Amino acid sequence: MGRKKSRQFDGISARDDGVPESSGGWRTWPRPVDDRAWVDLDGSVWRMRGGPLDAKQARRLMKRPDVHVVRAYELTVAEVRGAERDALLVRVEEFFAGNAPAYVEFELGDFRDQSHQVTLMVQENC
Repeated sequence: MGRKKSRQFDGISARDDGVPESSGGWRTWPRPVDDRAWVDLDGSVWRMRGGPLDAKQARRLMKRPDVHVVRAYELTVAEVRGAERDALLVRVEEFFAGNAPAYVEFELGDFRDQSHQVTLMVQENC
């Protein structure tokens, strides 16, 4: 099987993974870390630097309060802030420590836009 094609989905770059939606049609799940790119709802293009982050690289970004944290889960890709951001980063730490619930997996990426803003993309898989 070849690489899945990227396309726009609700303003978000996504792959066509052939995930069925309830209406009987087909719906795609956004996978920014796999696609190495993401287009936000404002039309800004975010590109991943390097490969998926290991624990050390991710922790470096997680410590920086100026870094935006975006979560990709199921059909949603959205920035998380405040207590929600903190709770997500605690879950990521638990994953790195081997204490995540069964079947929970995170892939993280360092994304930059045209003006060099930094986003930590947290792609959650179950």
